[in-house]
Parts: sequence; C-alpha cells; structure tokens
Amino acid sequence: MTLQHVGKSVPRVDAVKKATGEACFVADITLPRMLRAKVVRAGIPHGKILSIDTSAAEAMPGVKKVVTGQGCSMLFGTCLWDQPPLAVDKVRHAGEAVAVVLAETENQAEAAAKAVKAEYEKLPFVLDPVEAAAPGAPLIHEKNGSYRRVEYSVHPVPGTNIFHHYKLRKGESEKGFADADVTVEGEFEFPISSQAPIEPHGAICRFSADGSMEIWASNQAPFVLRDVLADMFTIPASKVRVHIPYLGGGFGGKSDVSIEPLVAYAASFVPGYAVKLVLTRKEVFTSALVGRGMKGRMKIGAKKDGTFTALKAEMYFADGAYGDTGWPVDTVAGHNCTGPYEFPHVTVDVYGTYTNSPIVGAYRGYGHPEGQLMSSRLIDRLARKLGMTPGEIMRKNFLSEGRQNALGQVIKKSHGDLPGCLAAVEKALDETPLPKNDDRFLYGRGIASMMKSPKMAANAASTCTVQVNADGSAFVNLSGIEMGQGVQTVFAQMAAEALQIPMEKVKSYPDVDTQFSPWEWQTVASMQTYRGGRAIQDACGQIIDIARETAAKVWNCSPSLVAYRNGECVHPNTGETLSLGRLARGFMAPDGLTIGAPLGATGWYRVPGIVEPDPETGMGNAAGSWTFGSQGCTLRVDRQTGEVKILHFASAFDVGKAVNPATARGQVTGGVVQGMGAALMEKILFTDDGVAKNVNFPAYKIPRLKDAPEKQTVVLLETPNPEGPWSAKPMAEHPIVAVAPVILNALRDATGVEFTTLPVTPDTILEALGAKEAR
Repeated sequence: MTLQHVGKSVPRVDAVKKATGEACFVADITLPRMLRAKVVRAGIPHGKILSIDTSAAEAMPGVKKVVTGQGCSMLFGTCLWDQPPLAVDKVRHAGEAVAVVLAETENQAEAAAKAVKAEYEKLPFVLDPVEAAAPGAPLIHEKNGSYRRVEYSVHPVPGTNIFHHYKLRKGESEKGFADADVTVEGEFEFPISSQAPIEPHGAICRFSADGSMEIWASNQAPFVLRDVLADMFTIPASKVRVHIPYLGGGFGGKSDVSIEPLVAYAASFVPGYAVKLVLTRKEVFTSALVGRGMKGRMKIGAKKDGTFTALKAEMYFADGAYGDTGWPVDTVAGHNCTGPYEFPHVTVDVYGTYTNSPIVGAYRGYGHPEGQLMSSRLIDRLARKLGMTPGEIMRKNFLSEGRQNALGQVIKKSHGDLPGCLAAVEKALDETPLPKNDDRFLYGRGIASMMKSPKMAANAASTCTVQVNADGSAFVNLSGIEMGQGVQTVFAQMAAEALQIPMEKVKSYPDVDTQFSPWEWQTVASMQTYRGGRAIQDACGQIIDIARETAAKVWNCSPSLVAYRNGECVHPNTGETLSLGRLARGFMAPDGLTIGAPLGATGWYRVPGIVEPDPETGMGNAAGSWTFGSQGCTLRVDRQTGEVKILHFASAFDVGKAVNPATARGQVTGGVVQGMGAALMEKILFTDDGVAKNVNFPAYKIPRLKDAPEKQTVVLLETPNPEGPWSAKPMAEHPIVAVAPVILNALRDATGVEFTTLPVTPDTILEALGAKEAR
C-alpha cells in the first residue's frame, strides 16, 4: 500500500506558534503569588561550609525567605542517591547552590543574594578524571560506596573517587593481541562542554496546603522527575504533578533531573507561594548539567589483511560533583567504543569519577562520540600502517548479518547497510577532486563510520492515547517532549498514516501533564519516532478494530468481513461506508439506540528483552535498536592562521524509513555543525582556582553560520526494518557521533599531525605545524 503521510516532508505543525511567539516556555509562565528565586553559588570547587549568614539578606525589601541546606537530610537520584538539593556541610563544585533567596521580584532576589555571606575552609580539589581516580587524590565523597544505589547497575570503588566501574569482557584480549600482526594505540581527550540550548533551564514549583506539589519545568523526563521528587520528599507520586511546556532545545542537558529538586526544596518553605527560577547563561555552564569530559587510551590489534583481532581500552570520565547522571553515559561509552565493527576479543574498563567540576549528564550522542573518537582515529592510523585505505579496513570488519557486537548481540540484516552508507559518502566526496596543497593552504580528507544504540531503562516504554471526534478528527496524545526536533509533527504524520485520514485532521499535543498525559519513560535516546510510533500503531489499530466491530454489528456481519479504507468502514457486499466520525461515539440509530464503544484507545510499546549489562562481563541485551552510518569531509587548513574550513561534509545513515525526510535531513545537518563545535572550538575552561571561566557565548565559542560547511551532502538509506514503525529507526543523535574523528582524520591527512585532544583550535594547529617544521 502506498504511504500517504509517512515519508513526506510536511511542514512542522508548531511552526506558526513558534514564529509568532505563541508557543509557551517556562520563562513565559506567571502564576498567582509567585516569588522569584536567586541562587547563591559556592564560588570555590571544594570546601567545608563554616557558616552562612543570611540575616542581611532576610532584612532586605521584598525578601520572603532565604533557604540553606542546614539540617537537610534529603538526597535525590534515580539509580545513585548522592546529591542533596542544597549543599550540606561541604561544597563539591564552584557552581553548587548553598542558598536560595525568595523575593517578590527578580531584582530584589538578586540584590539579596549578594548580601548572603558564606565562609568556607578550602579543601584540595581535582578536575582531571585520571588524577581523581589515582590513589591519594582529594576525596570528594567520603560516603562513596555507602550511598543508596541500584546495585546491579552502579559499581563504586569505596575509599576512592571512582563511583562507577564498568567492565566489558568479551573473549580473551591478550590472546587476540598475540594473534595480531600489527597494533596501534593512543591516548585521547574529549573535554567537558556545554549542550548550550537556546533556552536556559527553568522551573516553577508550589506546594498546596494538603502537601501536594505542582511543578513546571524545562525537562525531557516528566515522569522520572515526578518519581524523583516524590522519593525525595517521601510523598506518593500521585501528590506530584509535573507540567512540561515547549522546550527551547535540550540536546540531553534537560533529560536528567537537575535544578528541579532545588526549586522544589525552596518552595517547600513557602507553601501557598509559587517559586520560579530561570538560570542565567552563566549558570547553564556552571550549575546545570554539562557533557563529555573523557580521557582515554585504546589499543587495537589486527592481521596484515586488516582483520581486527582485539581491542583494549580504558576510559576515565570527569563526571563532576555528583554521579547519578554520569554513570549510564560511562557505561554506554564502554560498550559502544568498538564502533560498528566486530572484535572477537574486547577488554574495556570505564571509570566514572567524582571531580570538583560541573555535573556531567547526557549530551547528544550519549557516550558514543567519546568512545568512537578513539576507535575511529586508530582505524585511520592502522590503515596507513598497513598501506590500506580506511574504507578497506572498515569493510573488512563491519558488523554485518550474523556477526556479534561487543555486547554479544547478533546483528541482523535489518540493522542496516553499512557498506552502502560508506559507499554513498565516498561517492559524494569523490565527485570533487581533493585540491592540491599550496603556499597558503593545506587540504585533507577524512572518513569514519559509526553506530549508535539507545541506552534505556529495561522498563522504558511509550504510551499513546487516541480519541476520535464526531467530525472525524483525532486527538493523539503522547508524552514525548517537543524541544525543536519536530516530534509532534512526526507523531501527527504517523497517526494520520495509521488511521488513513488527512493529516490536518490529527491534533498532537505538545504540553505534558503527568496527571493526565500517558506514561513515557523519557524523551531520550532518539527513541520517540521508533518507540512512540509503535505505540501510535497499537492505539490506532485498536481504534480501527473497534470501528470494524461496531460496523459489523450495524450490518449484522462478521467484523472480519468489514474492510477499512481511508477512515471508513466498508460493507462487504454493498460498498456502504461508515466513517470514523459517524462511529466516534458508537453508532446511533434514528430512534437513539446506540451500539458499539466510543472510538478511544491506549497503545503502548516497550522494546522487548532489554536488560542491564552483566556486572562482571558487561555484556547482555542492553540495546534494542541499532542505527549505522558513515561520514566524511574535505577540509582546508590555513597555514598562516591555523583556521580550518570544512569545504564539504557528507553523511549517510540507514534510517529504515525517514518519516519526515526534511526533518531527518535537518537533524543531520544540525548534528554535523554541533559536532564541528566539539572538534574545533568547544571546551569549558577553568581557572587555576578550579572555577569555570568561559561561561557565556562570546567566550565559549559555538559554531556560527560562517563556520558551517560550505556544502553538506545527506544520504538517507532505507533498509526495511520490521521492528520499527513503517521500518523507521532512531536517528536524531547519530549525526554527531563520528564528526570529530572525521575532522581529525582529515586534519591528519592535510597536516601529517596526529591530533588526539579536542578541540583542535587554530592555535593548536599553528603550534603543531611549527613543531613539525622544526623537526
């Protein structure tokens, strides 16, 4: 059957609202009796709290309350409960909250916050994850190992700063290296960086007289947030109501619980008042969740023909002052660092460390860019050592049907066409010959392949409700958060396709309210189209079944004989039709007698068989979907300035089915530019005193329009995938995964220099070229 809506590049359903300013974000919300909050931050990376004097602040005009962590025994988390809402006894990073001022206006709160005086006994601090993991490092959490945790998932090393050690053991790596004819190895660094969403984090919370809580937040995980707050306050989840309006970008930085416990804790001191906090841009860098922060080393062994024999890696993550949001990223980085290749023998150790830096959480790609930076760079190096092309090495080792990934999962044909992706990228780049070097410019070309799997809780599911109206329209409700990725448009397309009705008759709602919206784990892991789409198919299938059953009763025939086409049930003999609108409330006869159920249904989908990795081997069915791709670029290096210009960037991904090709291409082109930022400019810098210093956009450089590639080619392959809705697979995060190694491989081709530390800035390039010429 020809698809009518899926596979079409339709306009965004929320485009007009966003263009006209009608879309509502947390910062737009004003409630009755609302106080504004300003947070007093530690300002030092590590220290004991000696005193906090709030008396002057409390006496200032408009101030209702100043809240500190004194006496607070609460800790929050999802799998590791190690963080208080406000610092208690000691501070562990410079952006940590030590007090919250609540006042009638934002200006009053800000002035009073400056009047709060805190005294500390400074303690030694550590920012580097390798140093943090070493014996004798300053101990950041004395209770590491005794915190409440999910023991099957989080593996601390008591008495150290290592709060999570993920081990992956497949085969016998020493045997694999003994069988190798050649080895390559290297050390790499992917620094701490900011997701830099256009909308800062915000939250509004109020407590009612009955002890119930209501919160509005810019968060990607409303039901997780509800459960975390209920657990923190030891109240039933039914007493916590979470609202999520539009989000102005997330990129993972809003997928975890971050500022909401702080706002809720402050609001608990002023019941009946709403408390609103919207972070400044500086606070987004220092006090919300950031990403990356990896140092690692890797070794790969291979035969003379390029066949891999073994991989060994160590990765250290600077996960910041608290660990609940970092450990799953660390785990994913570990079992995906092999990339889309089969290695018979694998040994990986990943150490999540406490450091005196901002807390690390999800960032687009979720550990995959960090791990695959290492493997993709080493494959490029291996190819030169063997006198082969990187493409030849990749093709020989690609995960293909019947091969095993690092988790021990067997790859299916439906997982994707890696050779096709690589061929598409090579073809795109080869259309323009690589320019020759001259006195001013150096030119290079790089290529890499990637894979991404979703990291999800074993019980992660999507739920969808569909209600048909008397005019034949349908309300579709999922709790997938709209944050600019276009998920509401895709939901509407899929529902229209499933019900076989015009898309303009489908209304998908972006606002989520945990009291009424259907349950959803989180809007993460690029799973909304995949998992949400299956839930839509389930709900719409039930709607059609109900309609056919009612029509069969009207026509006195078997439901199996009733056809369904284009939003109508069709009589098996006469061709008479009954529309969804006519059956929306059941079928009403002229005398008022009504038969059949109203057309409403709830559907759901959970990826079957997901488990957490085995604590000893790190293996298991921990991922339910794989998306493969290849990327490559041609770039130019200015010998005089060190500046890099991407002349052409090509990407090919096997997406199963692009539900909205325009949106999919936008994900790719945007992800490439974001990945360029990581490769060439983005890094949070710290002073010698351990305080982040480039905490605004002029100082923390992200790519601008002039930095974008002169040309981008996007190829979307579509291998049928029976597990996805209309074959669709996850693809939103994937475009960022291989960008950094592609650029570093191209820089090696252009300059002859092996760059291993991100970002590679113009100064870095000039220094490297100077050192090369001096040799």
